[in-house]
Amino acid sequence: MIYRIIINYMKTSQFQNKCSFLVKAIDEHKNTKRNPQFSFTQFMEEVGELARAINRPKLRHKDLDKENLREEFADVFLQLCVLADLYEIDLEKATEE
Repeated sequence: MIYRIIINYMKTSQFQNKCSFLVKAIDEHKNTKRNPQFSFTQFMEEVGELARAINRPKLRHKDLDKENLREEFADVFLQLCVLADLYEIDLEKATEE
């Protein structure tokens, strides 16, 4: 059990790198210059979209859209990984410590 947790946990750094690589490719395609401030703004926008998705049932009296919620969680995680990478922060190591 512990071994499985460690193996899965070790994939976090690889996933962080994968997220950063993906966003760099998109930025290159769109001719976008990324810096920490721009990434932080995008991260906060995604957090806002996640908050809106979570609050949808209460504020808009509509059913929770699980697919949208799933996508917003993914977007927040992706932007967090990219932002950490720009600051040369290894999320796995930081969390472990």
